[in-house]
Amino acid sequence: MALPNNNEIIFALNAGNAPVFQEIYDHYSPAIFRNIFRLLPHQQEAEDLLQTVFVQLWENRSRLTGNQSVAGWLFTTSFYMTMGRIRKMARLQLRQLEENMLDMAETDETEHNTEIYLHKVRLLDKAINLLPARKKQAFELCKMEGKSYKEAAAVLNVSEDTVREYVKSAMSILRRYALQADISMYMLLAWIMC
Repeated sequence: MALPNNNEIIFALNAGNAPVFQEIYDHYSPAIFRNIFRLLPHQQEAEDLLQTVFVQLWENRSRLTGNQSVAGWLFTTSFYMTMGRIRKMARLQLRQLEENMLDMAETDETEHNTEIYLHKVRLLDKAINLLPARKKQAFELCKMEGKSYKEAAAVLNVSEDTVREYVKSAMSILRRYALQADISMYMLLAWIMC
């Protein structure tokens, strides 16, 4: 059965017509679900978001006007809600990761924590070994051995400003590598290098 035209749908929704709302749900929910699931490939999360989108449509039906496309409203709302959920999940994962790093620092290291820590240190060591030679030397002298820029400059026979630039560039390269390799390594890098 074909849906009524957009103006008729809006009029029916404004009037609280539940059968028309059900028709809209039946017609659009498969496509909306596919779009959500492409961005957020978790069955339950996608189903929950789909229901939330249609609840929002029902709750905001009186605000719809004739110049709005119901289909456009559904697809736009579902996109923004999905992106919001993804950002929320990413923030939660990052917060969990930060808490885990703090727990590792505050508690006695268990065998499991030691393995995780050593894995991240190995990744960091691999990244450091990929640095250009002079940047690697400057980084190791300043960040690993705790030498000042002045002391490192004397060892490398360059100016302090050059050492500062080498270290800054090395940190930038390591951060990029860490973000690509393992987000938790990025947190370790921030924790070790502060």
